Amino acid sequence: MLVMSPLVTCISTYRFQLALCGLLLALGAGVHAANQELELYDVEVRAPGYIGRLPDGKALRVLSLGFDRLIADLYWLRTANYMGNHESHEAGYPEAERLAELVTDIDPTFRAPYVLMSGALIALCGKADAAVRLLEKSVENISHWKLHFLLGFSYFIEQLDFARAAVQIQKAADLGDGPPYLPLLATRLYAKAGESDTALAFVRTRLAQVTDLTLRKQLEKRYWDLWITRDLAAIDAAITQYRAKYGDDPEQIASLLRDGLLASVPRDPKGGEYTITAGRARTELEFDSLEVHQTYRPTALEYQDEYERLRRQQEGTQ
Repeated sequence: MLVMSPLVTCISTYRFQLALCGLLLALGAGVHAANQELELYDVEVRAPGYIGRLPDGKALRVLSLGFDRLIADLYWLRTANYMGNHESHEAGYPEAERLAELVTDIDPTFRAPYVLMSGALIALCGKADAAVRLLEKSVENISHWKLHFLLGFSYFIEQLDFARAAVQIQKAADLGDGPPYLPLLATRLYAKAGESDTALAFVRTRLAQVTDLTLRKQLEKRYWDLWITRDLAAIDAAITQYRAKYGDDPEQIASLLRDGLLASVPRDPKGGEYTITAGRARTELEFDSLEVHQTYRPTALEYQDEYERLRRQQEGTQ
């Protein structure tokens, strides 16, 4: 049996300790260098309201092994903390969109971030387009009337896109569980977008399905109004063409037919004829003109002032 001398053993132990010290020194140098790099990075990007790097939400969803809602909840809490932070508020919430995208990338079916952050992006950040993008993402992943309603409302109020607004409000109405006024709002938006025929078809479909007598009466009235609004608009457009051609207004509908400006004689819902008075199409029937009345839209600064007022009021009650 080979027995190592005390000298050999001492040398081996010394070499091991020396190697271990070298390894520890190397690790220490690496940690120090990493800390310096992180500190430099932190100084470089952590301007007020900014949070630096964020992980890839889609990658986290894959790596979560089925616990995507738990991971999304953690980042949703971070988002809530960010939105309630005074420094973030003073900076105008520059990272709000990134955080909303992160949470909904981790769990695309998480409804609360879509609803709350779309409102925050509009009201607190003044980023209507970002809110629309977030809501468009929501309806791709979740089937719920409120998300379609919010998207349609944003198209209408923020982008004045009546056609796309009408489509989304119609989808909200078709999903059910929403308020009864949704079909009426959709038809009004279709009319504003110049798509009265689409609105009429939508009302006909709803009338075949609806059982509530009050809603049926409202839809029948809306069908009447849409019919007349569509016909008057078509006649007025033909009158404009006639005036451009002859420099004068036609006296009757027949003049528009002779010039091929109307394909046929429009009839009102009771089968009667329209007339022309003072260069405009007229009807003897009572109806409501389907105009969309736009309310005043506060600016992002006014939204923030109101938010501050409510926050101070809340703090005063605590």
